[in-house]
Amino acid sequence: MTLAPIIVFNYNRPDHSLQTWEALSQNEYAAQTELYLYCDGPKSNASEEMRLRIAELHKQANLYAIDAMKQGKFKAVHVVCAEQNKGLANSIIGGVTDVINMQGRVIVLEDDLLTSPYFLKYMNSALDKYESYPAVFTISANRPPVNKMAIPEDYPYDVFVSLRPFSTGWATWKEKWERIDWSLDYLDDFLKHPQQIKSFHHGGDDLTDMLLMQRDGKIDSWAIRYVFQHFYHHAVAILPCIPYVDNIGFDGTGIHSWNDERDFRNNVNVAPENPRLPDIIYEDERIINAFFSYYCNSKRPLWQKAINSICRKFSKPVPFVIKKKVYYE
Repeated sequence: MTLAPIIVFNYNRPDHSLQTWEALSQNEYAAQTELYLYCDGPKSNASEEMRLRIAELHKQANLYAIDAMKQGKFKAVHVVCAEQNKGLANSIIGGVTDVINMQGRVIVLEDDLLTSPYFLKYMNSALDKYESYPAVFTISANRPPVNKMAIPEDYPYDVFVSLRPFSTGWATWKEKWERIDWSLDYLDDFLKHPQQIKSFHHGGDDLTDMLLMQRDGKIDSWAIRYVFQHFYHHAVAILPCIPYVDNIGFDGTGIHSWNDERDFRNNVNVAPENPRLPDIIYEDERIINAFFSYYCNSKRPLWQKAINSICRKFSKPVPFVIKKKVYYE
């Protein structure tokens, strides 16, 4: 197995970052893996409190690197601290490009993700298996909330093919990464073709709105541009049926804290050690429909919402899932 280096992108949450690094260190193969800690800098208008938190994180990263090497937790730990704020999008694009140019492949995490003990085994196994598959651009470690998107009981694998990569724990290869166009030069022409937009929305009908928000400067997202490039290149991502990461960032400390934390917490201890990976890349119609339904913006009747809410409360499958379909019988 070829072991990919890991990059963790950090900003201003020392406690979350430390938990992320320590969870990684408990992984099989961690001691043979290089770890890169990219730490962003403060914004020009940052408060003194924010500057102190970021300074604390930078100090913590450097101390952790020394301690982790002494204890043999990783093969090597590299710390890259920015003096000024680059923003998440520029940090990820630049950091991944730097490391992937040196090492050919990379695994990427942000500073609020706890990993399964088998996270590295899964990611590296999938990177090895699908490197030669032209259509596979990304290996993802997460998926839509388990309680809101069911996998069919008779589905024979532990991963599925997705039209949309998940950005909370992912990996890719140099050859695929170099094909990504981070500009939005294509957007005006794309918007002139309703059928292209409809096809793009097979990964969720929220996608074009996010592209427009990125163009208008309302969000700073590398991920929506990355998703579009999967569509542009007729590429797919491999997602796990059971997540290998647990997102601890929706606790009021992060940017997206208005989301329901329950939707993003996962029991990573049940992720399989040796996942069954399909040899043939194909779209399971049932999973594509369920995935599309999760991201569909159309509203259900209130009575269906109420029944679904009651079912979730008692950990029962929700009966009203498909709002729209990509595939019809």
